[in-house]
Amino acid sequence: MVKITCIECRRGRIHIEIEGNLDMETVPDARRRLLHLIRTQDPNSVEIDFSRVDSMDTSAVAMMVELLRALSRKRLKLDLTGMRDEHRRLFTLARLNQAFGLNHRDAERG
Repeated sequence: MVKITCIECRRGRIHIEIEGNLDMETVPDARRRLLHLIRTQDPNSVEIDFSRVDSMDTSAVAMMVELLRALSRKRLKLDLTGMRDEHRRLFTLARLNQAFGLNHRDAERG
C-alpha cells in the first residue's frame, strides 16, 4: 500500500509526500489519488517528495510522465524531490532525467 499525504495544499502550491512502494500493484491507485489532488486543488505548482518511497518500478516512471503531461498542459511546474539514486536511475535509463530536471545537484540535496 502507498500512502499519499498532502503536506501543503494552499496558496496555489501542493506539496505531496509519497510513502511505500510504487509498483505495478500500487501505481493505479496512487495515480488516481494524485490526479484527484491536482484537479481539486487547482495548484500553481506541485512538489512530490520521494524521500519515503522504498522502491519503485517503471510503472511509477510512467505515472510521473502522465502527471508531467497533465501539468504541462496547464503550464504548471512539477518538482520531484527526495529522490534516491535508485529512483533517479530509472528516470535516467528511460532518458527522462532532464525532462524532470533530475541532475547531480539534486542528488546532493535529496
